[in-house]
Amino acid sequence: MTVNTRVLINDFQYHVPASLDEALGFLDRYGDDAEVLAGGTDLIIQMKLGRRSPKFVVDISKLKELKHLEAGEKILIGAGRRYMDVLPYLQDLGRYHGLAEAIDSIGKLQVLSVATVGGNLGNGSPAADTPPPLITYGASVRVMSAHAERVIPLHEFHTGPGTTVLAPNEIIVDVEFDAFPKGRAIAFRKLTRVASDISKVTCAVAVERDGETCTLCRIALGAVGPTPLRARTAEDALAGRTVDASTLDECARLVVDDISPIDDIRCSEIYRREAAGVLFKDAIETAWERAAC
Repeated sequence: MTVNTRVLINDFQYHVPASLDEALGFLDRYGDDAEVLAGGTDLIIQMKLGRRSPKFVVDISKLKELKHLEAGEKILIGAGRRYMDVLPYLQDLGRYHGLAEAIDSIGKLQVLSVATVGGNLGNGSPAADTPPPLITYGASVRVMSAHAERVIPLHEFHTGPGTTVLAPNEIIVDVEFDAFPKGRAIAFRKLTRVASDISKVTCAVAVERDGETCTLCRIALGAVGPTPLRARTAEDALAGRTVDASTLDECARLVVDDISPIDDIRCSEIYRREAAGVLFKDAIETAWERAAC
């Protein structure tokens, strides 16, 4: 059977709102019949394959209300910001390596030029690259409808493969997290079949250190469960401990126990478990070195 990859096979109405309020009005009116187009790197493919067939497409890619980038006591990243804008911004800030590394791993220039932070989160994929580092940042997403606004901790945002707590009439406005205190650092690692491919396993680790003692640790992984997840048992085991080879070996085993991977077309459950432990050790060693600077 030949799979269509060139044309959109279903008719739909296309709206380009001039403001966020207008976009929210469209979604409030159309509900489940509408899809939001931010960058379209996933939605357009799904529509070409016939997996999604919205009656209405609301293009929010030009909305200025979703384009902000702010750094102060909190870091705010507008959900409509393209990766090609966010990546150099984070690199200039110099302290948020994990998210920069995740964005840099996502794709080539063609993807980075159109894909957005909000789209990557709203798509709900367990293999999405930006949720693990953002979860270790303690990030939240601010979402709006025509009637209300709410702030949702990112670790509560995803509910299953391709699903989130986002209502049909809501739009992600921005992602926010506290600026890093001195002594905190993060690293992100990703395993794929080929460069820029969908993840087999991802791991982000954030640490704070006092000399050789770990005072805080957050570990988040992707593509190893129905949602991005935190390895809380391993986090608890590291807190207050001296970081050495035996401690990391122990915590790597706990990371493997904390995840729930499956077999799929990209790799097996067993492979994912083995890889998760390896990526964790690689990520924490890098984060640990960065935290000393």
